[in-house]
Amino acid sequence: MKNDSLVGVLTKLALFGVGLFAVHFLLARAFPVCAAEGIYEAHLFLFVLTVVVVLVLKFIFRKMTQKQGLFGYAFMASSLVKMALAVVFLIPIIRSDAEYRIAYVVQFFILYFAYLVMEVVMVAKLLKQEQKEKE
Repeated sequence: MKNDSLVGVLTKLALFGVGLFAVHFLLARAFPVCAAEGIYEAHLFLFVLTVVVVLVLKFIFRKMTQKQGLFGYAFMASSLVKMALAVVFLIPIIRSDAEYRIAYVVQFFILYFAYLVMEVVMVAKLLKQEQKEKE
């Protein structure tokens, strides 16, 4: 199985997501003061969103020639859409008067940036591999 295959990408994302969830779960158990109600749904939301974005970018990368230089714009557009969906996901929590909302938002954005880093690493590897194939 090649690292850039669809199964390889999904496996990496699944391992990352499960590992991140496990670390977060253990930290929430160790420090119950920081635990936010309903934060585990955010893991699922961000994981699904990241998988969709990576798969769409992979599809666009295969269909689009690198000469056009449009892949960077597709990546930025997907990041903008992902950010907008994250804000829409957070609106009910932000507008609520729940005691845990600040902890929830902080933990959400820590998770958001963790998934964003994983997404950037996968896209960078894809671009690096393409550059090696051209040489």
